[in-house]
Amino acid sequence: MKYKKLIIGVILIAILLSLFVYSSIEHNKYHPDLDYILSNFEKYNNTDIRLGGRITNVDLAEQIIFIKSDGTPYKEFTINISKVNFKGEIGDHIEIFGTLNSPNQITAKKILVNTSWKYDLVYIRSLPAIPFALYLFFRAWKFNFKTYIFEKREKKFKGKENNSKKRGGMNNT
Repeated sequence: MKYKKLIIGVILIAILLSLFVYSSIEHNKYHPDLDYILSNFEKYNNTDIRLGGRITNVDLAEQIIFIKSDGTPYKEFTINISKVNFKGEIGDHIEIFGTLNSPNQITAKKILVNTSWKYDLVYIRSLPAIPFALYLFFRAWKFNFKTYIFEKREKKFKGKENNSKKRGGMNNT
């Protein structure tokens, strides 16, 4: 009985590891990242890609914007915006869906613009949660100044010992 569980466990782990290896090998064929697309530009030329970044410069006279990508490689891209309605400013965060024309130029089909203050607001909104998280942490842990480590606090049960006496538990008096 013990060996059956061990064999099943080894088989399941082997299946899981083989799925990991398959996923890592085949990932770029189905969900390529920007670095893979740019390194294999001939394969992805004139195909639709998605890209995100921050606007570094806007030239509305020539209908182009310049962005710096969010992910690796951190690269400057020129975006042709002649086919879309664009309302953004320098510093705004944008997501672009468009056609890759050259290793650093994209013709946009759709653009989503997040103004810079709305994009940064995600981090500011989390600030009020910090005192609450610290309260919960220090409720369960205390700092020992002699050893300079955090130790788990002992739980205090108020009145539990006295309740057994009141109910007439083990006390025979």
